[in-house]
Amino acid sequence: MQKQSGLPAGAVTRAGLEPDSTLTLDRRSFLRAALAGGAVTSTGLASMRSAEAGLSFPEDRRLFGGGGAVSRSENDLYDCEVEGDIPADLDGVFYRVGPDPQYPKPAQYENDIPFDGEGHVTMFRIKDGHVDYRSRYVRTQRWKAQHAARSSLFGMYRNPGTDAPSVKGLSRGTANTQVFYHHGKLLALKEDSPPVAMDPLTLETLDDYYTFGGGLKGETFTAHPKIDSHTGELIGFGYEAKGLLTDDVEIISVDPKTGKVTWSAWIKVPYAGMLHDFGVTEKHIMFLVIPMVSSREILARNGPHFAWDSTLPSWLGVMARGGDGSDLRWFKGKGEMATHTMGNWSDGSKVYFDMDGAPTNQFPFFPQLHESFDPNAASGQIRRMRVDLSRKQDNFEVEILYPEVRGVLARQDDRYHTVHYRFGFLQAGRQGWAIVDHQTQLAKFYNPGPDTTLAEMCFVPRRKDAPEGDGYLIGIATRLKENSRSDLILIDAQHPEDGVIATVHMPYRIPGQVHGFWVGGSDLPEV
Repeated sequence: MQKQSGLPAGAVTRAGLEPDSTLTLDRRSFLRAALAGGAVTSTGLASMRSAEAGLSFPEDRRLFGGGGAVSRSENDLYDCEVEGDIPADLDGVFYRVGPDPQYPKPAQYENDIPFDGEGHVTMFRIKDGHVDYRSRYVRTQRWKAQHAARSSLFGMYRNPGTDAPSVKGLSRGTANTQVFYHHGKLLALKEDSPPVAMDPLTLETLDDYYTFGGGLKGETFTAHPKIDSHTGELIGFGYEAKGLLTDDVEIISVDPKTGKVTWSAWIKVPYAGMLHDFGVTEKHIMFLVIPMVSSREILARNGPHFAWDSTLPSWLGVMARGGDGSDLRWFKGKGEMATHTMGNWSDGSKVYFDMDGAPTNQFPFFPQLHESFDPNAASGQIRRMRVDLSRKQDNFEVEILYPEVRGVLARQDDRYHTVHYRFGFLQAGRQGWAIVDHQTQLAKFYNPGPDTTLAEMCFVPRRKDAPEGDGYLIGIATRLKENSRSDLILIDAQHPEDGVIATVHMPYRIPGQVHGFWVGGSDLPEV
């Protein structure tokens, strides 16, 4: 056991920081599996064309925006074509966001990662059996500066030393990872910066540096906040919150009506690195620190923000909600990777934390410090971590759930973020969408068949007060043989074997997606 006042000795020690020379693996295969359905499939950054030559993205799919992966088109489509029957009482909006490069970058940054594109939000408004579509770029400080300059001004992923001098002091945030609805605002999120607030009906950007009325003091905010299942309050955090490469984490709670911060605490983590998602229960908050470390040396060589250091352990931190963080305990585990929370809960002194993950690095676009990327080992599975706070244990236990199910982007019914849950969802690659039932310990699948890939799904309750898991899965299907045209599909979450209930046919490929979020119509502001 480690107290917050005594972080693990030697936790920040790392071996030499030489990037892996084999970083030319098939990144497209990885991204197609993780971000299918119109998501970015490129892996580098193109050379900037001269002003005389005009704007041009590369044809090479291995380059950032290559092969037509860029959209850049903001659209409205009123009354989309629908095949099948959308349930008459289904009322709400399916929001999604992903990186959509605004401009190609200079040749010296051609090894940048695909997640550095500007955030492009799309929405499907569903009501009375009709569907309206809208897409808008998030008007971040970065987007506005590049729009005015008509060129790329920001260099490598989360590496401010590579930016043009003219943008010094501006937020580098792209708002391209997740969208969340709370206290009447749509929040576009990227973990290296505060949220961007948008109008949930028009997608107009309202505030390009939103700090919850000044309550967020740190420089960052997670892309994966949680909503308390009882109170509706939003719980979030920011890592590297006091600046680049710092080991400081800020945790806040936000009132569902006023949007004001009602509680905050600061803690430190064993080492600076990626802290993508976290867990919140009725009583506890959990952080999994993985050896995807931040490296000053790689940043100095104009590299990306992270590298995988297999010599470091993982650390699971558990603290009480509502306190000052002084009770935080760190439990040691193998140096494994886990990125997205499926669900978590507290049971007396026992805490359970389910995430998708793998025993090694799952992001081939980040350098490896000691070995080559292993795509087989990187295959994701559902991992349950547990600790008993009443015991004097030093380590946390990990159990692999559903060994036959492999995938990424774990989700749950969003009404159950902080309580014991039954159903989880996973984008399971060639298996399609997976639905796991922790009560029966069985998994079901929806598979779209050949020539179609699926983006991350989102669960939609059949009614606002429907039991857990009683509803639909909604998400984007990409038709590979139709120039990657997009369809929005809806299936019954309890009977995925019955196939698609309704399909919203889009006449083109819509912008790519990392994550999506469903908001019921009764929760939206009145027109």
